[in-house]
Amino acid sequence: MSLSLHEHLWSLKGDVQKAWLRQAGAWDKTLTRKAQLVAAIERQLRENLAGFVNRLSDAEKNLLAESAHLGRLIGRREFEAKFGGTCPMPKAYYGYGEEVSLLVGVICRPRYAHEGEPELARELIGPLRELLSKPEAPPPRTLPTLPKFWPSAKQYLGGPKIRPVHVHESERIAPVELARVLRLIQGSKLQITASNRRPTDAATRLIGEALVVPDFALEPPKEDSDQWTLRGGAVRAHAWGVLVQQCGWAKPHGGALKLTADGQAMLRGFSPEAFRSGVMKFLGDGEFDELHRVNHIRGQSGKAGRWIRDPGLRKAALHEAMEALPIGSWLSYEEARRIIATSGKEWDVMKEDAGVLYFAELRYGAIHDMDGLNSQFLRALLLESFATLGLLDVGYVYPQNLWPDLGESWGVDELGFCGRYDGLLFVRVNPLGAYAFGFADGYDSRADPGQKLFHVRPELEIHLTNDVLNPADRAGLELMAAPQNERVWMLDAERMLSHIETGGTLAELQQFLEANAADGLPESVRGFLASLDRRSGAFRRMREAVLLEWEDEGLARHIAGDSTTCSLCHYAGGNRLVVPKDRLVAFRRALKKLGFIVPVEKG
Repeated sequence: MSLSLHEHLWSLKGDVQKAWLRQAGAWDKTLTRKAQLVAAIERQLRENLAGFVNRLSDAEKNLLAESAHLGRLIGRREFEAKFGGTCPMPKAYYGYGEEVSLLVGVICRPRYAHEGEPELARELIGPLRELLSKPEAPPPRTLPTLPKFWPSAKQYLGGPKIRPVHVHESERIAPVELARVLRLIQGSKLQITASNRRPTDAATRLIGEALVVPDFALEPPKEDSDQWTLRGGAVRAHAWGVLVQQCGWAKPHGGALKLTADGQAMLRGFSPEAFRSGVMKFLGDGEFDELHRVNHIRGQSGKAGRWIRDPGLRKAALHEAMEALPIGSWLSYEEARRIIATSGKEWDVMKEDAGVLYFAELRYGAIHDMDGLNSQFLRALLLESFATLGLLDVGYVYPQNLWPDLGESWGVDELGFCGRYDGLLFVRVNPLGAYAFGFADGYDSRADPGQKLFHVRPELEIHLTNDVLNPADRAGLELMAAPQNERVWMLDAERMLSHIETGGTLAELQQFLEANAADGLPESVRGFLASLDRRSGAFRRMREAVLLEWEDEGLARHIAGDSTTCSLCHYAGGNRLVVPKDRLVAFRRALKKLGFIVPVEKG
């Protein structure tokens, strides 16, 4: 519950009130009672607000001006991101004789911490807004080009190793990789773990083989590594197995991933609108937490979970904050993080510093650097999720021994890095990301058709154009053809029917053939597919039935041909009749009129 200015001033201790009056140049020895002190301070703030403001430092003026124009008190992180330097927020408590900030008089604190956050005295918001102009935020510090090496092109004695900067421009890569991953799922190739629904090691390796370009280069050169060097491991190869679930394109089914209706539609052709819908689902997903991929931060599961904020809420807040990032311009990671912080959105990993996350061992390596923890989550989100989806372009180096965050923590002596994302140096929101995030109204996909995979011959043979077939394309081909040798496959009706029988469609298979056939489909192949389409659609209905055996063939034929029973049964040859289960009761009644019965089975 917010306090009025008078209530706030009355809540201050007497020695703080006196110290404030001295700071404001309004101290009078005749002021002895608390009511007099409160009245003197209130008079200064209401009648001499300009004089009060003139006594403030530039940082204090910026804090008041920004807060007044926003209509709320900005926080420490937001202030330091906008203006640099240390936020001049007054302390909650001052000791006897300690110098008191003048802002104590205008920033109201609740009586108890659980009652809310500090706020600017509501009676002074209007007057301060008229007195102080809104400070201009510094423009984004964009980069015209990226350096080829980090930290510089010259090695300093005793400085960090010079590392090549790798650039991943994801806009054209991600849609193609997504199609390949969906093709693997269509072929039931991607298994997931039962405990956390993340891809198994085998599935991660398979996705890695299907990537358009190799996974992020997170390993140091051979000359700088040995058997004890900590490996970065998979990023995009792992992320795709999670992202397709978060975006609603696949779901778990029997220990593997299965395409949803949205995933099947995306596989038929990349749609920017459908892609944006999937990204919005991802931004609201709270099932998977990118921080879990920072393996060295322990304690993220179990009882510590009560202190960790929902990852869906974190991502939603970051999504709003990222609207301030310039589109199509490179930023350093720290500059991007600064711009995000200026939004004032709350995306903290922890609800408070509970000391439940740690390195090595809880009592020895507890993490109390909340800003460093937030940065690790942001790095993982940007490099693993956003860059894999094609929303961001990134520049990075291998992460070993960098420790940009949490490097001063206890328990990290034997670790090569905190997270595999520590080498993230530069980010850029690309046009696909701007559209998918909702920052742009449209997107021109300009899809690259890529190299055709094969030639389809009239005799139903498929001849590959390349000796190497990535696992995703192989999985698509296996649904409709059987390999004859390393370069030749043969269209197989039985495989196609098996795919249709388990929920697939012939249209999906034909679309894959047409999209990847160098010279189109011969008429004989189109005729083969049309015939298969007719035969696959010939079945109409499945009904349960019972088989009845009679004394001889003549009796069976007599019952099947009688006008009272002929519509209720079917002659099945020899002495057998077939009766649909849903007509069995009616058949029994009609049979009695002919003088026969079918005994009811007991038990």
